[in-house]
Formats: sequence, structure tokens, C-alpha cells
Amino acid sequence: MHYNQYEQQYKQEVINFFNSRTSYDNDYTIRRTLPLLELVHLQKGQKLLDIATGTGIIAIAAAQIVGSEGKVIGVDFSSEMLKQAQQKIEELGLQNIELIEADAEYIDFKDESFDVILCSTAIVCSIRMGSLETLVIRLNLVTRMI
Repeated sequence: MHYNQYEQQYKQEVINFFNSRTSYDNDYTIRRTLPLLELVHLQKGQKLLDIATGTGIIAIAAAQIVGSEGKVIGVDFSSEMLKQAQQKIEELGLQNIELIEADAEYIDFKDESFDVILCSTAIVCSIRMGSLETLVIRLNLVTRMI
């Protein structure tokens, strides 16, 4: 089997695993995820990209911090996780979040599109760490990845 076939098979297995999880959010996932925002001093009006946003735990909290002047884009390749995120966003009435179903390794935004780029726990699922590092450097005004 060629490397690209292994890569696609692995990613499909990850997608299937996360699509099968109907209740991802719990005290543990929230407690281990939200402290990331304490490391980043978000400000009103900032633009943030949340890679592997899942159910939107980080994206939603960030959207509340950056306010209506800011923008949060959450990217994930699990449609079921994004459905859970969208439901929470609608319940909260947030208007400053956009969710995109895509492989984060292949998303394409204009250079320097974001003030902050976050990826809380799914970075370990990335096959091409170099491609994500390059993406972060190219898209981010802040040259550190948290």
C-alpha cells in the first residue's frame, strides 16, 4: 500500500472514531481544554482559527472573549463533532463563529489571516506535522503555536 493510501485510511479511521462519539463534552474534556485560553491573552476584535475544533469547546469560549468585533473559525473533519458544535453555537446565539468541515492540513486562507491559531488536543492526530507548522506560520501574525 502506498503512503498516501495509509494516510487516507488512517484519517478515515480517525473521522469514523470521532463521528461515532455522541457525547464528547464532559468535565474532563472541558477541564483539560479551556486552560489553553489562559495561555493566550485574547482581546476583543481578534481573529482566531481553531484547528480540530471538534465540538467547539475552545472556539465557543474564544468567540465569547473576542466579542462581536472578532471572528472565530473552527475547522474539523468530523461532521458529527461539528454538528454538536453548531447546536451549542445556536443555543448561545453566537454570530461570530464559522465552522468548516475540512482536513486542517489542506485548508487555505490568505496569509496573515489570523491573530491567533489554536489546536488543543488533536495535534497528535496530524500525519504531516510540517504541513501544520507551515500553515500556522503562514496564516498567523503571531509566530508561536500554542
